[in-house]
Amino acid sequence: MHAHDVVSGPVGPYAFVFWNDDLDDAAVVDRLRELAGAGFVGVTLSARVGLSRRVGYLTDEYLRLVRVAVDECARLGLAVMLYDEASYPSGSANGAVVARDPGHAARCLVPVVRDVVVPGNDDGAAAVPGYWRPALGRDLDARLLAVVARRVHDGVPADDGARLLPVRAPGVVLLDLAPGTWQVTAVYDAASGGTIRGAHAEEDDGSALAPPAADLLDPAAVAAFVELTHDAYAAALDDHLGSTVVAMFTDEPFLLGRGHRPHARPYTRGLEDEAASALGTDRDDVLRRLPTLWDDDGTRPGGTDPAASGFARTWADVVRDRLARVYYGALAAWCARHGIALTGHPAEPDDLATTGLLDWPGQDTVWRWVLPGPTALEGPESTAAKVAASAARRRGAPALTEVLGAYGWRLDLDEARWLLDWYLSRGVTVPVFHAFFASVRGGRAFESEPDLGVHNSWWPHLPPLVAYVRRVAELMAAHPPVWSVGVLCPPDAAPSGGVVRALLQGQVDFGYTVDGAGYDVVVDPADGVPDAAAVRHRLEELGRPAVNCVPAAPDLRAVVLGDDRGTVFFHEGEEPVATRVRVPHVPAEPCWWDPFTDRRHPVSVASDGRVDLRLRPRQTLALVTRSGPVEDGHPPDGPRAGGDPVELSGWTGVLERAICDLDEIQDAPGDAAAEAPVLGLGDWTQHPVLRRFAGTYRYATTFTPTAAARTIDLGDVGGAATVLVDGVVVGHALSAPYEVDLPVLDAGEHRLEVLVSNSAANYYEGAGSPSGLIGPVTLRPRHHR
Repeated sequence: MHAHDVVSGPVGPYAFVFWNDDLDDAAVVDRLRELAGAGFVGVTLSARVGLSRRVGYLTDEYLRLVRVAVDECARLGLAVMLYDEASYPSGSANGAVVARDPGHAARCLVPVVRDVVVPGNDDGAAAVPGYWRPALGRDLDARLLAVVARRVHDGVPADDGARLLPVRAPGVVLLDLAPGTWQVTAVYDAASGGTIRGAHAEEDDGSALAPPAADLLDPAAVAAFVELTHDAYAAALDDHLGSTVVAMFTDEPFLLGRGHRPHARPYTRGLEDEAASALGTDRDDVLRRLPTLWDDDGTRPGGTDPAASGFARTWADVVRDRLARVYYGALAAWCARHGIALTGHPAEPDDLATTGLLDWPGQDTVWRWVLPGPTALEGPESTAAKVAASAARRRGAPALTEVLGAYGWRLDLDEARWLLDWYLSRGVTVPVFHAFFASVRGGRAFESEPDLGVHNSWWPHLPPLVAYVRRVAELMAAHPPVWSVGVLCPPDAAPSGGVVRALLQGQVDFGYTVDGAGYDVVVDPADGVPDAAAVRHRLEELGRPAVNCVPAAPDLRAVVLGDDRGTVFFHEGEEPVATRVRVPHVPAEPCWWDPFTDRRHPVSVASDGRVDLRLRPRQTLALVTRSGPVEDGHPPDGPRAGGDPVELSGWTGVLERAICDLDEIQDAPGDAAAEAPVLGLGDWTQHPVLRRFAGTYRYATTFTPTAAARTIDLGDVGGAATVLVDGVVVGHALSAPYEVDLPVLDAGEHRLEVLVSNSAANYYEGAGSPSGLIGPVTLRPRHHR
C-alpha cells in the first residue's frame, strides 16, 4: 500500500499530545486550541504514563474523550494522528493482548550453556556417557527446543560437526560425546518477560504491574491487538477516518519488550521452519546452528547485530521479514481499508527496510542522541533523518520524525532550532514535536521531559519557530529535493561517518538505497570515502544539479529544490559562514528568502550562477523566485552601514507570565507573600526572589529611531526574546546574536517592548541559567542598502 493510495495529510509540524493525568473535556479542548493558535498543522493523541484510572485506556470514557478531541480538531482545522498504544512500544494494547490469551506474550530464544570435558579410556574410547538435565530456572512454560554440542578448539566452539543431542523424558540429555572438550548449548523457547510502559503511573518500567509485551510475530496476537485498539478507534471515530484523522502512529514495536530476559533473541513458534526455507535446508540443520546466535553477544537489544554474517544474518533477515508481514502488514492493511496512512517509526534508527514499510516513513531522535557536533554525522542515530526521508522518497510520501523528546528541561530554543534544521535539511517534512503534557504534576514533569507547551517558560516564543518549520516543510513538500546520489547500504544498517560526512560537507545531497534504483550516481561505502568534488563533477557531466562553494563550507547543507525552484541553505555549524556558491539553477526573479522572518531581500547573481552567501549559526536562507515584496538591503550578516550605535536606557521590566508560584521557590519564605520585583537590565537570577523563577518578563522603554539606525541589538539575553514596537510584534530572537530589524517608523518617539523568557530548568532543576534582558540594548545602523 503506497502513500498515494491513502488519504494525504498536511505536511509541517504536528504536536505530540500526552494525556497523562485525570482529564475532562475542558482540559482536552483547551490544549488543542492552544496548539492550533501556535500554528501546528496537526496533533498526535497519545495516552501516556500518568493517565488516571478514572479515564482508563480504551474505556468508554477514554474513547469519548478521543471523540471530543477529534471533533474539536475538525473545527480547528487540525489533522489528527491516532497513537496505537498506551505509552510505548506498540503492539500490546496496554497488556490487554496478553490478558486475553497468555499465549500471546512475546517469546524468545535463550541459551543455557555447559562446558563438558570427555576423558578417553586407555584405548582412546570415550568414557561411559553421562547425563545433563538443563533447566531455565523455574519456568514451567519454557520449551526445550534443541540441545547442540560443539567441539571446542583453542577455547572457541566450532560450528563444523555440531551435533543435535537426543533429549529423553523428562528433559534429560544423553552426553554421548567423543573424547575432548565440548560446549553444549540448550536452546529454550520461552516468554521473553518483556514489558511495555503502560498508561498508568503504576505501570512504568520496573513495576510488577508493567503491561506484558505481546508476540508481534504471531498473527493471532497481532489480530487481537488490532481488534482491541484500531477497531475501537474506528467504532468511535468512523466518520472522521480519512478526513480529520489522517494516520495511525505505531511506535518502535520491540519484539522482546523492555526489560526482557538476558541474552534473549526474538522468536515465535515455527520460526525455525522459515529459516530452513530461507537457507534451503531442513529444520534439524537450523536447530544445529542456533547456538551461533550468541557467539557474538555484543549485539543491539532485541536482535542480531546487523553487521553479522552467516546464520546470524539469515536469522535476522527472517525475523525482519516476518515482522514486516505479520505486524506491519496487518496494520497497513487495516489503515488502507479505513483510508488513512500508517506512520510512526521502527525500533532502530538505521533500519531502512522497516522504515519503508510505513505509508509515511518515520524515525525519531530522543535522549540527546543527536546534538551539534560529532553526533550530527556519526553513529546509527545520525542516520535517522536520512533513513526516514530516503524511505519516503522511494514511496513518494512525506517523511515523518519524532523530535525533541526527552532532551531535558535544559533544552533551549537555540538547540531546538538546530535539531529541527538538522531534520529539515535531510528531507523531513512532518516533524512531530515531542511533547505537550496535559500535566506536570509530581513526577510527570520528569517523564520524557521537557513539555514544549504551556508548562515551559518558552511557550510564548514557540509559535515563530513552528511557523518557520511549517514554511520550510511546505516549500520542500511542494518541490521535493533533488537527490541524484544514492549511498548503498544493507537494509537495516545505514552507514554514518566517512561517506556521509564527505558528501554532506561537500554539499552533495543523497539518499540511502539498498539497490541504487532511481539514482544517477551510486556511492558504495565499501569503496572507501568518496571525493565530493569528483562526485559533483560526475553530476555535472550527467546534467544533474550540483552545488559548489568557494571557499569550502563544510557546515553548510545545500538542498536543491525540484522543479528548478531554487536552493535552500541551512547552517549546521557554530561559526558564521561566508562563501561564494554556484547554484545549479537560478530561479526566475530570484531573491533571498529568510523563512524564519518571512522576509525577502535582493540577490545579485553572477553570469556563472554564483552568489555570495553569508549565514550565521541557526540561520536558513533560500534562493527562490520572488513571491512577495522585497526589502531593500542585504540579508542578515551583510556588511554594516556606517554610524555609531545608540544605547537605549530607561528600561522597566514587569512580570508577564510565570510557570511557578513565587512563594514556592523561595529558599526562606517570609510571612508575607513574595512579590514580583520590577526590574531593570541585568540577570534576574541575581535577585533573591527570582533565583529559581521561570517565566516571562516584559521590558519597556521609549526610543526615537533615525533613518539609518533600524536594528535593535538586545545584547545578552537569558533565554528567548520577542520585540514589539507600539504594541506590534516586529521580530523574534531565539538565539544569539539577539538582533531584530525594525520596520520603517514614523519620526518621533515610539514605545519599545521586549518579552524575555528564561530557561524552565531554573525552576524544574535549579539550573541557575542567566535570565532576562541583560543587555546592553543598542539601536544601530542596519545593513548597507
